[in-house]
Amino acid sequence: MKLSRWLVQVGAGAAACCGCAQAQDTSLQLYGSIDVGVARFSGVRQHSSDPDAPPVATSITGMGAGGVTGSRLGVRGSDQLMPGLKLDFKAETGFCGVGLNQLDSGGDPYCSGGGFMQRESWLGLSGSLGTLRMGRQVTLVNLHSGNGDAFDNAYLGQVGNLSLVGNNRMGVGMGRASQAVTWFAPEAGGFSAQAQYSPHTRGSGTWQDPDDARDPTALLFAAQYRGGALALGVDWGQWRRVRAIPEPSLGDTYRLWAAYASLNLGTLDLFVQGEQGSSNDANGDQRMINVGVRLPLGRGSLMASMGRYADSMAPRPTHLDASYATQYALGYSYQLSQRTIAYVSAAHIANEGATPTRLGTDLAVGAAGDVVHGIVGRNSNGVALGISHSF
Repeated sequence: MKLSRWLVQVGAGAAACCGCAQAQDTSLQLYGSIDVGVARFSGVRQHSSDPDAPPVATSITGMGAGGVTGSRLGVRGSDQLMPGLKLDFKAETGFCGVGLNQLDSGGDPYCSGGGFMQRESWLGLSGSLGTLRMGRQVTLVNLHSGNGDAFDNAYLGQVGNLSLVGNNRMGVGMGRASQAVTWFAPEAGGFSAQAQYSPHTRGSGTWQDPDDARDPTALLFAAQYRGGALALGVDWGQWRRVRAIPEPSLGDTYRLWAAYASLNLGTLDLFVQGEQGSSNDANGDQRMINVGVRLPLGRGSLMASMGRYADSMAPRPTHLDASYATQYALGYSYQLSQRTIAYVSAAHIANEGATPTRLGTDLAVGAAGDVVHGIVGRNSNGVALGISHSF
């Protein structure tokens, strides 16, 4: 009897050890975030079912779910295939944290990503040569867009309000790419690099040229250096066979350069980020520069930034003067716990009006889950107060 009990205990222990070994080889995590706040926007475009109706300025007050980050839910994990080779995966969907009628969801029933599990959905392999990912992914230029921003490309003061990632004249969707292949090189001596290619970026917001049956393509490269208190990075991207229907004469290829830097001085952090975009069949270009500072205050942080956007793109042989938009932003976040923050942020964008020699600008203050649109020559303002929790 004692022997049989001993055998049972040994068998149970062996099974438990086997389970532990399998658990070490495989991981699975459910994660997400929910962000709820109250926001007010003014000087933004009123919705209209008539696309030809003249723009009307309005103010909006209500609850939103993206004051810091768009609400999301996802699963990620890994599986050790063999020594030195691991499989990774991630599937992430957005959701409207306060309902489908949250502050201007942009018509997306998931409030970000464009569909179920469309924020990200990829499978990858990791080994000594780096990491290879395949599927729908965040583009490299979007992935790094917060590295030179005091607001980390979040809150109402995000650099995304000015960035060419969402404000390029070609209508190119640079935030995400479908059918993308991305390689992350191993880090060495503080240096890192990535490359990304998508032969069919449809689904990322790009237009298909109506005279060309081929889908748009995207090719991107990025490199970074981090040493001590200094971090630097540069991104380059090219989108081919893309045309914004309202302006087909601007060409069908858009190229973007982006560079950023941050410096930790101990008592505060300094940030700078710049972008330049041009088309293959247009005079002029688009530019953006944003500078900011972040000041740690106990469990909180005070953030401030100022940025400027310029657009002089015109179909050849036309030449236009640059049109400018300037953003001023201020924000504060407080760490309530390891996973929960309270925040308040405000931003103001001054747009230039149109003249015979310039187009004017129509940028608008917004945040991760609050998509609003501006009016040419009309200033835009926003203020938000909320709580964000990650799990």
